Amino acid sequence: MLTRFLRHLETASYASSVLSLLPFGALRSQIAKTCADVYSIEMSRKPWPSDLYQLGRVMGRIKPDVIHGWMYHGNLAATLGSLVCRALAPVIWSVHHSIADITDETPANRRLIQLSGRISSGTSAIVYCSRVAAEQHEAIGFDPRRTLVIPNGIDCNEFQIDASASARLRTELAIPTGRTIVGHVSRFHPMKDQANLVRALARLIGEGYDIQGVFVGEGHIDGTVRTLARELGIDQRITTIGPRADVSDYLAGFDLFALSSAWGESFSLATAEAMSCGVPAVVTGLGDCGQLVGKTGLVVPPRDTEALARGIASLVDLSQDERHSLGLSARRRVEQHFSIDNYVARHLELYQRVVEAQSSTARLA
Repeated sequence: MLTRFLRHLETASYASSVLSLLPFGALRSQIAKTCADVYSIEMSRKPWPSDLYQLGRVMGRIKPDVIHGWMYHGNLAATLGSLVCRALAPVIWSVHHSIADITDETPANRRLIQLSGRISSGTSAIVYCSRVAAEQHEAIGFDPRRTLVIPNGIDCNEFQIDASASARLRTELAIPTGRTIVGHVSRFHPMKDQANLVRALARLIGEGYDIQGVFVGEGHIDGTVRTLARELGIDQRITTIGPRADVSDYLAGFDLFALSSAWGESFSLATAEAMSCGVPAVVTGLGDCGQLVGKTGLVVPPRDTEALARGIASLVDLSQDERHSLGLSARRRVEQHFSIDNYVARHLELYQRVVEAQSSTARLA
């Protein structure tokens, strides 16, 4: 989401600098294409005062008009860095996480979230990608006066319907013609509950459904998904692929998309991308995922194998024409409500507003 946002900011003639707390890895080259200045503090896992000094020093060198944090650690760093360098620029936080039950979080994350809530009034705005996430964070102490909900945005030119994608994918992965492809795109993480999706697929295969699960993302090739598939006797019906830059080609080749997250999901980008490719989705009812799919998909409870299996079965049981029609509706829904153009425009309006408010405050002082 960040790289896509930066790319569109550049076309809007906004100069951006990206400051990462940890080493960039492969992401650096993508970000470097979208903005002139890319910095990495390379903080240790337990930050030292010297790390904060380095953070403030780089911020002071950039002299930003707006400081925009991205996710919990980035949000806290945005606030601390602005204090260290005594920047007058407004600070904005972005929250891309939902909290149905804070005990699902690690102890370290709980402390970070609670600390963030206590200092949240010092921001100019807190951008949430879902209404549910905003309400959940407000309930645990985040300042409601700073709330702004901006749903994630999809580049519908990048994620398009491709009538030939299914045939290409079947050829590449040796999936028989006529077998329904149930796709999932995400890194492996307990929060994503891919194990539950494998169990749901195993249940349907045991009932005689001719389906193939395709998992795309980091940690799947030799991880829990592969191991569980072997244990359940469906190893040949589960295809695991590592992270791919051409993920749109895979999404467009799926017959349906399954989101199995158990907690933490606020607004599923992968689901929206699949919808933009004309693929209907089954999602767990976390964050605004139900609002995302609307009537173009199905919503099931999280951590419920039977409910997830039945949701998938409902879409598999549709005819190809019915699934295609549902996919077209999903595509239109993304175009109308969740486009990257709308996402960028609302952020630019926010930047303008907080900069003008900061200037007015400075003049009054």
